[in-house]
Amino acid sequence: MDKSRTRRAKRFIRDYNCAMPPVAVPGTLTLADVRAAAARIEGRIQRTPVLRRAVGAAELLCKAESLQPTGAFKLRGAFSLMTALPLDTPGVVAHSSGNHAQAVAWAARELGITAVIVMPNDAPAVKRACTEALGAEVIIVGPDSDERAQRAEELAQERGLVPVPPFDHLLIAAGQGTAALELVEEAGPLQRFYAPVSGGGLMAGCATVIAALCPDAEIVGIEPENGDDTRRSLAAGERVAVPPPRTLADGLRVRRPGALTFPILQKHVARIETVTDRELLAAMGWALIQLQLVLEPSGAASLAVALREAEKAVNPAPGTEGPHWGVLLSGGNVDPSLLASAIATPAPR
Repeated sequence: MDKSRTRRAKRFIRDYNCAMPPVAVPGTLTLADVRAAAARIEGRIQRTPVLRRAVGAAELLCKAESLQPTGAFKLRGAFSLMTALPLDTPGVVAHSSGNHAQAVAWAARELGITAVIVMPNDAPAVKRACTEALGAEVIIVGPDSDERAQRAEELAQERGLVPVPPFDHLLIAAGQGTAALELVEEAGPLQRFYAPVSGGGLMAGCATVIAALCPDAEIVGIEPENGDDTRRSLAAGERVAVPPPRTLADGLRVRRPGALTFPILQKHVARIETVTDRELLAAMGWALIQLQLVLEPSGAASLAVALREAEKAVNPAPGTEGPHWGVLLSGGNVDPSLLASAIATPAPR
C-alpha cells in the first residue's frame, strides 16, 4: 500500500464511526435499533426455524442458529455493521476463534471487500478452513483472546483496515438481537429465555428484545464453569477478567464482558448459570437425536441449562399450559471427532 493510500485509509478508520447509523441513545440499545438492523440484513441471512420440544413440564422453543449459512448467529452482527459502512471501505479486520471469523469473511465476500482475520492457534480446524475458503486472509496468534484483539488492532493501523469487533459494538449487538426478534415473532410470549454469554453481544441484543416484547420473562445467560467472567462481573458490579478459560466451548473463552455490552447485561439479565464440558457434550448428543441438529459446544450451552432446569420444573395445574422457554442454539461448527464424543456421552442425571 503506497503512503497516500495508507493516509487515506487511516483517516477512514478515524472517521468511519461518524458514518454509522446511530443507536437511539448513544451507549444504549433499543428494540428500534434491533428492528433497524433487521431491515439492513434482510435477505442476507437465514430466518432460522424454531424447533419445539416438550421436556419435563416446559416447552423448549429452540432457535436453530446453527442453520445459518456460516453455521452460527454471528452472520447477523457482521452484516448489521458491515452493511452500514461507506462504499469506499478499504477492507475489514476481525479477531475470532472461528464463528465471527467466518461471518466477517462471508459478509466481506458478499459485499466485495477484503477481510483479514486473526485467529488463535487452538481454533477448531474446521472453522479455520472455512474462513480461508471464503477468501479471507487468516493470521494465527496464541490462544489468549486479548492477544488476538491486540494483533487485530495493530493490523487495522498497519494496513488501514476497518475493525469489525466480535461483540463490543452496538451495531453488532443489534444484529445479533434479530435472532430473538424472530423467535418472539414466531413463538409468541416467553416465560424464560436462555442464551450463551461470551463478550455479551448476542445476549445484549437478545435481552433488549426479550425485555421489550416479553417484559415478564426471566433472562438467563450461560457460561462455562471456569469461564464465568460475566457472572463474576455482575456480582461485582463492574467488569471482571478471568484467566484464559479452559473449556470445549471455544466461542465462550472471552476473558471479560464488553465495555459497551456489559451495562445492557446489568440492566436485563436476571442470572447467569454455568455448565461443565460434560453437560455441553450431553446437550450436543441430545440435540442430534431429538432435534436432528449438529451443535458445537458453545451452541449447546443454553440447551444444556434449559434441559437441566426443565426436568425440575413444576408441572402446571390441570387444564393450563406449561411454561414456554426460548433457547438460543448459537452455532454448529464442530470437529467430527468432538461430535463423536458427544454422541457417546450420556445425558446427566
